[in-house]
Amino acid sequence: MNYLAALKLDKTPPKPFCCINNPKKPNKGIVGRFYGAGSGPISIQDSRTVVFSNFELEGTKPPDAWIYAGKGEINQETGQKAFIVGRDTPQYHCSIHEDYTGENDLAAVLSEGQTVYDIDFISVFCYQYNVNFGNVRLHLDPDVVQVPPYIPPVRESPTLPIRTQC
Repeated sequence: MNYLAALKLDKTPPKPFCCINNPKKPNKGIVGRFYGAGSGPISIQDSRTVVFSNFELEGTKPPDAWIYAGKGEINQETGQKAFIVGRDTPQYHCSIHEDYTGENDLAAVLSEGQTVYDIDFISVFCYQYNVNFGNVRLHLDPDVVQVPPYIPPVRESPTLPIRTQC
């Protein structure tokens, strides 16, 4: 048998982390206050990718809505807008204007330079009016919860048709 490379691991390799729950409602991740924002438990796929199970939002109603992550108070100064996987690109990073009914999961990638270890909130957020529609708090310690590193996509094009406008 020929090997190109081999690595002996003396620790458990990093793996996706499940789940981030709302302390008041353990079967939920985000518990919303406005526009039906909510989700089931949130899983962490890698250091920048989060998946909201059963994501819900009346996205056609607010002026804008973003998956927003950061540290501290939830406002325009403390967070960054995440990218929706399969929809947003660096050229076309758009607000959520679609309705989500909880039938599907939603995956988002945190902004460049931001990891799940750097944040203590994930929110559905109206940036235009500085309003938190719903959020969950988290604290992941890299010494306790080790998730795989983020590996950027091999290709630039998303799996869905490329957006040419928001």
